[in-house]
Amino acid sequence: LFAYTNSVFSPFLIKEFGWSRAQFALVGLTMFASLVTLPFIGRLTDRFGVRRVALFGALTVPLCFVGYALQQGSFTHYLVVATAILICGSTTSTLTYTRLVAESFDRATGLALTVVNSVPALLAIGLVPLLNHSIETVGWRGSYLWLGALTLVCGLVAVALVPPRRPQGAGGEGGAASDVRTAGPRPGDYRLILRSQVFWVIVVGMFFCLLQTPLHSAQMNIMLLDNGLTTQAAANIVSVYAVGTIVGRLGCGLALDRYPTRMVTWISMTIPALGYLLLGTEMNTLPVITAAMFLVGLSVGAESDLISYLVARYFQIRIFNTTLSLLFTTSFLASASGALSISLTLRLWDSFSPFLYLVAGAITLGSLLFLLLPRDRDFARIG
Repeated sequence: LFAYTNSVFSPFLIKEFGWSRAQFALVGLTMFASLVTLPFIGRLTDRFGVRRVALFGALTVPLCFVGYALQQGSFTHYLVVATAILICGSTTSTLTYTRLVAESFDRATGLALTVVNSVPALLAIGLVPLLNHSIETVGWRGSYLWLGALTLVCGLVAVALVPPRRPQGAGGEGGAASDVRTAGPRPGDYRLILRSQVFWVIVVGMFFCLLQTPLHSAQMNIMLLDNGLTTQAAANIVSVYAVGTIVGRLGCGLALDRYPTRMVTWISMTIPALGYLLLGTEMNTLPVITAAMFLVGLSVGAESDLISYLVARYFQIRIFNTTLSLLFTTSFLASASGALSISLTLRLWDSFSPFLYLVAGAITLGSLLFLLLPRDRDFARIG
């Protein structure tokens, strides 16, 4: 949730402490902490289960909010707390909690992942305006504290609702699968994962498809204005884009439960290529740009669900989080590479078009790689 609420505090902190916007942009460097910590968190979740790992986050994330509330203007203090909340918050993120879906769902895995990944955005719709009002009335320190209290209560409730892990050898509906679902990590798991062709198909395919990621944050409105739109028209199109993300997420989740995984993945990830191609051309009419942004939005809603689903589909549950953490790290590297590419193309051509053509080609290539995934029928999960 903090990914949506963090930006609400930013203008107030910059104004009070006199930080420059260029200085505040350095907060993005804290993402490098994820490269080191995500594999460890994934491995610990496989070994100790969701409840223990999520309990750590439920208790420590509220302390990070207290750290925010106590700051006195030191930008280093802010960077340290921002890094800490990234690390602690990863233990209560989809990296951890989607394991429950992978363990407990079979026929509705895709739809269940859609629901899980949609909740933070749905909460943010109501909470972000409320939080902004709170900062203006009670101040940012008090708002950090009540947000931390909300996180503590909801985090502990979530941990309490986590079902106990099945004991090894337990019977019941799980049958023999119970042993697999509760078996812990083993020596050589990383070698097993890294030697898997399926893993590398997903890694390379996702890397190419996720080079577009930086366009969905700070660069989106700038890109639309570069196409000759007014600020109001750009804002209206962003709403259409948001609808596309919801449609894409629901459509992908439902399709994954009904049709071959590799075909659904290919179709879901290749659609935005047409959208980016249209945005890169000189066809800068409002209907064309609106349709293009809708196509782009379709994959943004699907990609996070797809990563979790592909791991659940092709890897044993005992190494689910270990594998998922490696893929999340790959997505971060793709985002960083995309940001560097945008900077380079803007410096050379002062236009988004070269990068838009680049990502259109990269998405086409990356999505085609997913057709190399095994056929669903009779595939023995890795691990």
